[in-house]
Amino acid sequence: MIKEIRLTHELARTTAIDVISQLPVDSEHPLRIVIDEDKRTLAQNRMMWAVLNDIAKQVNWNGEQLTAEEWKHLITANLHGQKCFKGIGGGLVFMGLSTRKMNKKEFADVVTCAEQFGAENGVKFSNDALEAIQLAEQYKDQLSKVA
Repeated sequence: MIKEIRLTHELARTTAIDVISQLPVDSEHPLRIVIDEDKRTLAQNRMMWAVLNDIAKQVNWNGEQLTAEEWKHLITANLHGQKCFKGIGGGLVFMGLSTRKMNKKEFADVVTCAEQFGAENGVKFSNDALEAIQLAEQYKDQLSKVA
């Protein structure tokens, strides 16, 4: 059984406390209680791709035109400590973090990093990408007020 409660109001908080207080305590088969922020939204995902597509269309990287997917790997690897390995068939493989598993703040960081890189490389962002950049900044501002 998986029970998920979103803390959006006081009744939700009370419900969570009630549910936890009724759970059995079992040292051999303990239950896990996980408090986590929501993962990135589909809207955030679409917006990230708008930014990455603009970069892919406009930036030539070391003599190559990379795909948006390749840019995603480079940017997430940059954000999370660039790990690079020799590929099985040669070349190098950068290990980025899966954006599917990112929370909203981590995802906003990807968009911000991509925007900064694009700005440093003269990318003219589309309206969709500019909306993504604005959303990422708003989300980071909201988090700083809570923290």
